[in-house]
Amino acid sequence: MSATTTAETVLRARGIAHSYGRLEALAGLTLDVRPGECVALIGANGSGKSTAVRIIAGMLAPTSGTVEIAGADPHVEPDGEQARAALALVPDNPLLYDDLTIAEHLELVGLAHGVPDDELVVRIPELLDRLGLEPRRDFLPRELSRGMRQKTALACALVRPAKLLVLDEPVVGLDPPSQQLLVELLQEAKEAGVAVLFTTHQLAFADGLADRAVVLQEGVVLDTGAWAKVRQRARERGWQ
Repeated sequence: MSATTTAETVLRARGIAHSYGRLEALAGLTLDVRPGECVALIGANGSGKSTAVRIIAGMLAPTSGTVEIAGADPHVEPDGEQARAALALVPDNPLLYDDLTIAEHLELVGLAHGVPDDELVVRIPELLDRLGLEPRRDFLPRELSRGMRQKTALACALVRPAKLLVLDEPVVGLDPPSQQLLVELLQEAKEAGVAVLFTTHQLAFADGLADRAVVLQEGVVLDTGAWAKVRQRARERGWQ
């Protein structure tokens, strides 16, 4: 890859696929996401969205194809460390430590990614307040609702520096005001030059947020292109 390509493309996936025995969960997804750009992976449950996210995040090895994040392969060491440092992931099922409070999660993530103490002292209260988590800052995960755990995972992703923000079904568990707040936070991330990739089966959530979209159906790319055009074609198919 040339230096120019690396600089202009944060996520570069080429023909990534994965099969579970004879079941092909994902059949050759090619995708670029650039700084300040938001791409939506659209599809119903079982369409291959989460498989794609797990491959991109380095959690699942592709059966075929390649992934590069900020020029590094998340599936090969020592590149994997560089790729993980560039990517912040919000999974569909928040992964939290049972014995850490919300505030302690943010402190741990921030310190692990080299955020200076003086920045964390400011950043953590800002995020807790913005996400409505401040009253529960000392709560453990088992004391939180599904939506609060989702917000905690989001705060962990935002408290640290990242070139690529990946969110798998981030709307699940969030009430409408929280969904609108999520849109605002992702818009701000885009404006700061972060590349954003999220999956959803709710087309309305991507309106005004996604620049481009890829529609998956049973692991196969059904449609791709600029969001407005993909959205129009979805309406023509009767999708809302």
